[in-house]
Amino acid sequence: MKSSRLSQAAIVAALRGQTLRIPDLRAVFRSWPRAHLNRHHAHIAPIVDNAIDHMAVTYPLVASRKRDGIARLTAFWYPQARKTQLEALALYTAWLVCWDDAVDANEGDLAADFARAERWRSQTLDMVRRALEVDGKKPHFEELASEDDPINRVFQQFGSRYCETTPVDQRRRLHYEIQAFITACATEQKLRLERRIPDFNSYMDLRVATVGGTMLCSLVPYAIGEPLPTGLASAPEIGRMWPQTCVLLSLLNDMLSLKKELRTDCVLNAVSALVEPGVGLDEIVAQLEQRMRTAVKEFDEAAERLLRMAGPDEDQTGLVTRYIDGCRATVTGTLEFTLTSPRYKIAKLVQQDGSLEIIL
Repeated sequence: MKSSRLSQAAIVAALRGQTLRIPDLRAVFRSWPRAHLNRHHAHIAPIVDNAIDHMAVTYPLVASRKRDGIARLTAFWYPQARKTQLEALALYTAWLVCWDDAVDANEGDLAADFARAERWRSQTLDMVRRALEVDGKKPHFEELASEDDPINRVFQQFGSRYCETTPVDQRRRLHYEIQAFITACATEQKLRLERRIPDFNSYMDLRVATVGGTMLCSLVPYAIGEPLPTGLASAPEIGRMWPQTCVLLSLLNDMLSLKKELRTDCVLNAVSALVEPGVGLDEIVAQLEQRMRTAVKEFDEAAERLLRMAGPDEDQTGLVTRYIDGCRATVTGTLEFTLTSPRYKIAKLVQQDGSLEIIL
């Protein structure tokens, strides 16, 4: 992995105290459906709170996640889901956020202990395989009861609901994407602990895996209650749409969370990867905004081809449209949540024109 020309200390020094000016990112997605909450969002709030309460017994820092509004994140990600599906997806979101935070530089219980985190990642991968029944076998009660990690028990609860209606090929796809995500998280933690900053291209190769967008997209058929026909589900257009959602999620999240990360001198971030002498923050943000617009264009081109593949049948065209909009919602929903959640503390910084000015 190629390294940045500057050290972590030099990048932190160059960024701290500067003003990060971010244009109205909603404008990037003007051609997409607007982010909106699932109508059952209030129903799932107690489900998320209860899951957090159970996790916080062993991981006390998780208790603060109740302030973040994770139920709203689920409802933004999957606005088309019916109540039953949304309940399961709320458990998945609670697991994902809290699992990721456990090794996060800002507050994770395992953030500074790579060996312990590796054991936990291995334990998680074993659990996910069983919980998703990827071998076509239901886990024995004893296997479920032996899971002693409360964060991973939340995933088991999700898995038991998810497997009730989800065919094995979809379960295997989700399992594959979770594996890729967890493996990438290990690489990210190692870089952070070694205080190594990759160059932009190397960073993005890693970031599109750690952002988890392919996991979110793989859950869209479950959320809309309809799998794509086999010929469309395996179409290369899907393989072009999903990476663009990951690029978009990575760049918008990295810009909006940079201040939060700088508090702990953590600069594994797209903005940081572009810092070099003579290049100002405004120029870096303009580059990232252009990359986002390019990703939207490439997503839309692949989506249009997928729609043409659906043919003239109105039912199939409607299904593909719902699927495409479901993938889009994982991006626009993340943006809306990030701008409004107490987790990021930037709601008060949004200007009348939708732009932000963040003093780092």
